[in-house]
This record gives sequence, structure tokens and C-alpha cells, in this order.
Amino acid sequence: MSSPLSDRTGTRITPLTPPTHRRRAWATRAARRPVLAGLAVAAIAALAMPHAASASGPHAADIAVVAALQGAPVPLPARKPDLTANTEQAGDVIDVSAAERETVEMAALVPQAGRPNDTPPVSVAARIDRGDTLIGLLIEAGVDRIEAHKAVKALDGVFDPRHMRPGHVVNIHFDEPDDDTLTFKGFDFEPTAGTCVLVQADPDTETGYGAEEKQAPLSREVVRFGGPITLSLYQAAIDAGVSDQALAEMIRILSYDIDFQRDIQKDDTFEVMYERFVTEDGRHVRDGKVMFTALTNGGERISAYAFETEDGREDYFNEAGQGIRKPLMRTPIDGARLSSSFGMRRHPILGYSRMHTGVDFAAPTGTPIYAAGDGVVNFAGRKGGYGNYIRIRHNGEFATAYGHLSRIQVRNGQRVEQGDVIGRVGTTGMSTGPHLHYEIIRNGEKVNPMGVRFQPAIELAGAELQRFQAERRAIDGLYASLRGQTEIASTAGGE
Repeated sequence: MSSPLSDRTGTRITPLTPPTHRRRAWATRAARRPVLAGLAVAAIAALAMPHAASASGPHAADIAVVAALQGAPVPLPARKPDLTANTEQAGDVIDVSAAERETVEMAALVPQAGRPNDTPPVSVAARIDRGDTLIGLLIEAGVDRIEAHKAVKALDGVFDPRHMRPGHVVNIHFDEPDDDTLTFKGFDFEPTAGTCVLVQADPDTETGYGAEEKQAPLSREVVRFGGPITLSLYQAAIDAGVSDQALAEMIRILSYDIDFQRDIQKDDTFEVMYERFVTEDGRHVRDGKVMFTALTNGGERISAYAFETEDGREDYFNEAGQGIRKPLMRTPIDGARLSSSFGMRRHPILGYSRMHTGVDFAAPTGTPIYAAGDGVVNFAGRKGGYGNYIRIRHNGEFATAYGHLSRIQVRNGQRVEQGDVIGRVGTTGMSTGPHLHYEIIRNGEKVNPMGVRFQPAIELAGAELQRFQAERRAIDGLYASLRGQTEIASTAGGE
């Protein structure tokens, strides 16, 4: 569990990953010229330590030179330091240019007069590159191969190291030097912002190491965005700073009333306010619920407010307390393009005109398909030109059908709820490319899904409506209070 080290300066070295092709040349160059390197280091140390000289006497720099000439070895870090050497006790950070990097790194390792004898723990920060493994990274840092395997084994059930990605930084920790050696104590890394995976030496475990995942304390913010739509809602929202997650939720909420393929017009406007959770140092971890969103479409404003009903279900309602959610979704798929409308058309395979009894949404193979409403699956299987096909009966009046699926994820007789994933986009049956063929059947007759209008699934009344109106006014007040604060403001809070 030990590795060689000659750093007795009390300096904590924090090397980051260099390009692979530069490591060997750097190591070889240092190995070939130990004496010259020692002199160079000593010279630079003498120039770079005026504070040490004044604190320890006029000969402090000379002592550093003597130490270098006596052959004190300079350890090579697991990965060449990028641009930072970090002193743990003082928190100092030294920034150097690429040309000065090697000499400053080496100078930092020369023993300095006036330093206390007790040396703080050493940590090495190594960056994962493409093709790297966690075990390999530890071994490169000087960790014994067997100990590296034991430490990584401790991650079982906590984190799968195969999920590490290029750019992740692993902090490798060693105990205080003893007889020119370091004792490996463990490592930590952040797989995602706000989540830290920590592995530490623990003699009471089977592997000699214990692992745990820690969540950073999060602060809750409320943020507001809005603006005109020039090309598309997606582009306008992303340009304004809306996150992908919040935008997808906003589209899902409003899709009951808006056909985003055809209804959006130039100079329409959007508004959205949602929760956001960040770490103490301001890094975004995740989004919370969309508290309010609105879209002004052709002069008509459609708004939606989050509200929890008496039965504990959270839903969205317009200003009058009518539910935004309708019994059936007109577009049971996210991010798809309407590629073929309902009505007569020239069939792309058969070559003659025939009735197209649904609408087609082009999307990549594997895109999730949602149940358009609550109901019971009364067909799930292969059906002629439809390929893989699902039919859901919602009530005595309506049913929906989904064709050309690559995968069916429900079975006959299964009860589903609106928004459940029932299958995946494909190109089975009579199809020229991956898409969803979607039908709405009303009283046994296939109708245009884009032309069907539904009454709200829920409508508030009485005391519950009064409670909603009070919460709506509070949301409106919060939204208005953020005006003029760059559209991105926060409220105090935490989680």
C-alpha cells in the first residue's frame, strides 16, 4: 500500500492528465539528466523562495542547492501536472505557463529550509482519458496493483466504474510520507455534479476498503425565462437559457392544446418558471417542477399552473381552474416531426392514392411511445401492414392505435395510464422508414387526431377552486417579482 516519494516540503502535488504521447518523453527526459535537473531545480528554487530565505536565514536557498546536489530524487507524478501545484495547508495556487511547467513542478519538490518536519497528506488529481480504466489510473499514480484492485472492488453496489467517462477527475489520496514512502488511503470522484463517491481504507471490510456515495447539500432556486419565438419554440427557449429538461416538460404540458408542428407562428411568445437545484458553489444538479408556463399563440394566451389536488395528485390548470390535461394526447411521442397528415394521399409504397387513417410522426428507431390516455390494451402484436401494433380502449367512445413499432412493451389486457411507455418507434410492416403511425378511433370510426378537441379531464370547484386561485395569485406574484432581474433570479431555499 506504499509508493516512493521524496517530497519532504509539505507541498501537496496535484497533477492532472497530460496528453498520453507527452508522458513518456517527459519522464525519460527527467531520468536522463538527474544532476542537471537537480541543479536547474535548485537554481529556480533559489530564485523562487525569497520568503523562505527571509524566514530561515540568508542561506536557505543554498541549503536547497545542497539538497539537490546530494541526489535527492524527484518523483514523477502519475500524470504530468497540468497548470497547478496546490499547497493544502495554505490553499495557495501557482499558475504557470506551459514553457515553465516542468521546472516549476520540479522546483516545488525540492526540500525547502524553514518547512516543518510534519508533512500533510498528499492528493493526486488524475483525469480520465478515453480508453483509461479506474484501476489503471490508480496504478499509474503509484498505487500497488493488488491494492488498486481491492479499492475498486469496494465500489460494488455503490458505483459501476464502467460508467466513468473521459473528463472525470479522480482524487487519489496518500497518507503522510514515512521513510520516503506514501501509504495509499483511497480516492474520490464526482460522477455527476453534487454526487461524490468516496473510497477509504477500512480494515474492518473484506477488501480492506469501504465505499460510500455522498450527496452535496442543495439549494433551491426559482428561475424565470421568456421571450418571442422567431424560428421555433425549441430554439427560442434554448437561446433564452431554458434547460432541456424544463423545455421537454413545458412542451408536454402545453401539447394538449398546441400542435407544435403547425400552430406556432412567428412572434408568438413563451413564458416559464421552474425550480432548479444547485450545489453550494452554484453548480446545476437538476431541475424541479415547472411551476408555471404560458404560450401566447396567435394572440391567444394559454397558461398552466402546477397545483396539487385534494387526492394528492399534482396536475396543471388554466387560470379558470380547468385541467390542462385532456383525456387523450394528440401527440403521444416527444420531439417527433409530423411527416404525414390524416386524409387522402399517394401511398409511398403502393403507388396509388388511398385514405391515410391516422398521422405519422417521424422519429429515430427506439424513441419512446406513450399511452395517449388511461385505458386497457386490447391488442398487442403483429397486424398486417401495421407491423407491430398496439390498440388501447380508453372508454366506450374512444380508442387509440399505434403502428410500425420496433418493440411492444405491453400485453393484451394490461391497464395503462396516460404517459406510460407502451413501445418504441420502428419501421415494421409496410413502412419506408422509422415512424409512429397514430390513430384515434371514435365510436368505431377513425378520425383526425389533430382535429379532435377534448374537454378537460378535471375541473376544480368549491373550496378546492378557491385554494387553487390563492396559489395561482402567489405564483403570479413570484413571477412578476423576478421581472427585470435578468429573467434568472432565485429565492432562498434548500433541500
